[in-house]
Amino acid sequence: MKKTVFLTLLMLVSVMTFAQEGDFDKVVKVNGEEMIGKVVSIDDTSIQFIYKGESLKYTVAKSEINKIQFSSGRVQFFTEAPTAETSTTAAQSTAGLQDHHNLVAVLPFDYMNSGGSRDDKMGLKVQSDCYTYLRKKAKLFTIQDPMTTNATLLKNNLTPDNLIGLTPQEMAHLLDVEYVVYGTVVITQTGVTSTSSNSYNSKSDGNRYSSSNFGSSSSSASFNTNVDLKIYNDQGQNVYSDTHDSFWPSENAYEVTLNYLIKRTPLYSK
Repeated sequence: MKKTVFLTLLMLVSVMTFAQEGDFDKVVKVNGEEMIGKVVSIDDTSIQFIYKGESLKYTVAKSEINKIQFSSGRVQFFTEAPTAETSTTAAQSTAGLQDHHNLVAVLPFDYMNSGGSRDDKMGLKVQSDCYTYLRKKAKLFTIQDPMTTNATLLKNNLTPDNLIGLTPQEMAHLLDVEYVVYGTVVITQTGVTSTSSNSYNSKSDGNRYSSSNFGSSSSSASFNTNVDLKIYNDQGQNVYSDTHDSFWPSENAYEVTLNYLIKRTPLYSK
């Protein structure tokens, strides 16, 4: 008799517990966590949820939810739980972002010669010089070899004429670097200096005299060189921007000026 009463009470408690659980919704999150309570509302990006036995309303993003098992028995799926494959892919993606940390690419410089036209060969020369200077002076960073940079640009049909078609952020992602260096060199002829010299010789031979007159002239041009340097990060933010005129009037004065600017960038270290 006692055994029968005990079994009856046990079955009654089980039924009551099942009935109580059945009155609530169960939210299963992507990470495996289960939330028991009531789903109050669902919008485009999130749900409103109240835990069992509480009154405070919580907002849960849909991206965090795998499925909801409603008290009615209906199941609604949102995001699949991560598998070993998706976890590996996510880890590889994160590793890719870390791989380009402190990696710097130097684009071909926009070089305008004293005649007012673009000189792409000199643009590549200045790019190479900038790369060399940065390797010496930006010791905490890895500078991408210009051959790698230029090959990537060429494969994507990017030339000095259409580089402006990509934003700095897009360029950083294309080259897989954290920082991109942009530069412009403009050469302007400021004047021409002419010099001349003359010499006169005479000699006597008895009653005869002979003389000769020699003259020479030369001219040299003077130039102003302006170098503009900009650096952007992979978020498209400008982290450095400056422009400077050359100290010297020669046409290759960009070298000293570029060196001067690089020492003032956030990449520089002693």
